[in-house]
Amino acid sequence: MSEFQEFKAFEKAGWEERATGYATLMESVTGSLMSSFVDYLEPVAGLRTLELASGPGFGAAEIAKRGGEVLGTDFAEAMVAEASLLYPNLAFQQEDAENLSFDDDTFDLALCSFGMLHFAHPEQALSEVFRVLKPGGKFTFTVWAPPEDYPIFGLLAEAVTECGSLDVGLPPGPPAEAFSIIDGARNAVEAAGFDFESFVEVDTKLSLCPASDIINFYSEVSVRAQGILEAQPADKRKAVEEALVRRYEQFEVDGVVLLPMPHRIVTAIKPQDG
Repeated sequence: MSEFQEFKAFEKAGWEERATGYATLMESVTGSLMSSFVDYLEPVAGLRTLELASGPGFGAAEIAKRGGEVLGTDFAEAMVAEASLLYPNLAFQQEDAENLSFDDDTFDLALCSFGMLHFAHPEQALSEVFRVLKPGGKFTFTVWAPPEDYPIFGLLAEAVTECGSLDVGLPPGPPAEAFSIIDGARNAVEAAGFDFESFVEVDTKLSLCPASDIINFYSEVSVRAQGILEAQPADKRKAVEEALVRRYEQFEVDGVVLLPMPHRIVTAIKPQDG
């Protein structure tokens, strides 16, 4: 297997198992952010947009609401099925973002919401988006803040380090922070041929679930986090989970966790002569 292929297989298998749970839990989280993401693509009305890693279809739905022609794509067949169930009037199909089936210069716009960190070779996905965009086409993608600034990762790491081990043999993937800092994002899009347009840091808080439900939340919304929890020795897993719940209790407001969810919005343009 080439580098990170085990990671790719691990991610795909995980998302095939949790499409419905993810859709239910994340509609109020990432779903609530889609309007601001699509703002960076405007205008979308009458234009053809490709969404990568479309998951349950929240981004595609927002684009369609604004009059855009959109095709949602995901490497997980279960996610495509879930999106098609939620939005039966929209088009979704299974695609590998690193090897798209479309002709060159097919789309006017492209969107990828929090999908880049799930690609084994994000640089190849960038090259593919560049290829299928028309000259002058715009690509907007979003990523979470670096792990040290993103509590969903940070709190898990703290709890596991306190009571268990992070070294559980999960397949290694690309650096999690690759696109979360401006230089990394700029270098990556320019290497693919794009003109770098903007890098926006967004600080926001989002409602998740009661602290007591946070273990189930992790199991449905993060393949890697659940893999870490499941790999803990039986005699340590309960302690890890209890430590994690305690950490989330400090963010609970009126029975619901209100957690900082900082993220980045990156926009790039394919040159007219590209």
